[in-house]
Amino acid sequence: MEKIIEELKKLDGVSKKTAEKIVFDLIINEEKLDSLSEMINKIKTTYSECDNCFFFKENNKCSFCDNQNRNKNIICVVSTKLDALKILDSSYNGMIHVLNGEINLNKNIGPEKLKMSELFVRINKGIELLLALNLTFEGEVTSNYIANKAKGIADKISRIARGIPLGGVIDYIDQETLNDAILNRKKM
Repeated sequence: MEKIIEELKKLDGVSKKTAEKIVFDLIINEEKLDSLSEMINKIKTTYSECDNCFFFKENNKCSFCDNQNRNKNIICVVSTKLDALKILDSSYNGMIHVLNGEINLNKNIGPEKLKMSELFVRINKGIELLLALNLTFEGEVTSNYIANKAKGIADKISRIARGIPLGGVIDYIDQETLNDAILNRKKM
């Protein structure tokens, strides 16, 4: 049982306590165990990683790369597949590139450990790069690295807008976010 718990703990967001609860629930409820087993097999046979953008392929079709209605002249760069899923659910209609992380020198994650070289192979004069990386120190470092390396190669390099979120109250917004919101204001 300890081996099973240790394996479950390797999943993102699963603590030891959660893993124990899952194991006990599956032991007690065979129907849930059968259903989970079926879903795991479905994941294994249905999904894989796209060799081009590193998002998921479902039945060997990538929602970005294999969709002929998407604008091939813009590539949105994100850190994770979950970020790419959020972009897919938005009104964005271009391509995607998943880096599988961000530069983090404290954790010995340099550009060579990310899908950077694969990104730069995709960039040419007709391409706009839209950097949609996290607004963290690591995200800023990664964005700056890509922007500096892509200058002169990409047609245009842009960054997603930053500012006050919907439902945000100015009184609770930090000064940098407020400054970005004012700087990136839109005409009404």
